[in-house]
Amino acid sequence: MVLSAAETAAVVRLAHEERVAVTPRGLGTGLAGGSVPVQGGILISTELMNRVLEVDANNLMVRTQPGVRTAHLQQACAEPGLYYPVDPASLDDCSIGGNVATNAGGARAYKYGVTGDYVRGIEAVLADGSIIRYGGKLHKNVTGYDLNKLLIGSEGTLGIITEIIFKLVPKPRYQVDVLVPFNRIEQGVELCLRVIRDSRLMPAVVEFIEQGGIAACNQVLGTCLPFADAAVQVLIELEGNDRQQVLNECVLLGETAMQLGAREPLVADNPTDQERLWTARRSIAKTLKQIYPQVTAEDIVVPLAELPATVELVAGLQQKYGVPIVPFGHIGDGNIHVDICRTISDDADWQRVRSAVVDELVDLVLARGGQITAEHGIGSAKRHLMKRALGPAELDVMRRLKHALDPEGILNPGKVLPEQE
Repeated sequence: MVLSAAETAAVVRLAHEERVAVTPRGLGTGLAGGSVPVQGGILISTELMNRVLEVDANNLMVRTQPGVRTAHLQQACAEPGLYYPVDPASLDDCSIGGNVATNAGGARAYKYGVTGDYVRGIEAVLADGSIIRYGGKLHKNVTGYDLNKLLIGSEGTLGIITEIIFKLVPKPRYQVDVLVPFNRIEQGVELCLRVIRDSRLMPAVVEFIEQGGIAACNQVLGTCLPFADAAVQVLIELEGNDRQQVLNECVLLGETAMQLGAREPLVADNPTDQERLWTARRSIAKTLKQIYPQVTAEDIVVPLAELPATVELVAGLQQKYGVPIVPFGHIGDGNIHVDICRTISDDADWQRVRSAVVDELVDLVLARGGQITAEHGIGSAKRHLMKRALGPAELDVMRRLKHALDPEGILNPGKVLPEQE
């Protein structure tokens, strides 16, 4: 474990001299194998670099080390009334440096964007052990190539992030969560699309939870989510500084939902009820892993207009292959998590079925203008899909970029880029 950029640089310089692989690791909560040292070597953990260095209310900025848990960063910013709105479901467990490395999103990405939208400065150690610092407490900056953007989402293959500056926003005063149950999944998807397209509504969150996820939460957590028999639940969060406006939007949302055949929505307008809903939503992935011996977590994203067909395909794959497939997540920005759950005892049969499901899913997503990952990253788990997701020219540019910054290939080898033929 390292405590500073200087310690990190010293280790990397030695690894560079000896041509030893280096794998950066935050808190190890990634879902694509990005922090697993698949080629051995040195694992550099930033877990102890866990201090929020400065919350600057005057400049609406926060400066932090990479090992800080995302929820802790949010709490530190909330004390002076500021808001770091990016909140992946694992915010209590994941590190903010890992969020930057994968450009993590979360439920509020629909309104607020993803991690990279808030990065204003980065300190990082490169493959030769040199330390770079780019950006700062600046809301605009076009000084040369944007080195922040270069490192965001690079999964530790181009540099090891040792400090980050994020911009902050004022936190809205009022928040209402609305849980809308439907008897048919297509009704829920249609509500999501109508909310997205309605200029009178600007929700912070547009999420959906299919029956398999609802059942998993209630089985593991006890009675947590209401409407247990609903085919799908849509969770929408409305917020603002004008209480009456938020309530008016809530009424408008309820009317739209009822027109589509929803049951009476549940309105959570106090912290206790809201925490109940969010505890369940954030627990879906964990609860599935407690019920099933193995879960393959896919993280697709499609254009908004393709959402109905995509959800229909997922339901068809479940019927075709006879294994539970649970879609859920950030449908408001076209991002659906698709968890394929193992119920097949024979390992060879399971691997065959799992691969077939992923292949069909990827084919449809790419054919409809989507992509294979929205926020989990590529890591080692999705490397084999990269040649289907991107063309030879794009992959060649990425390889040249990687070689320019890491000619010996020591930084997180075996991740992101596929093997060359």
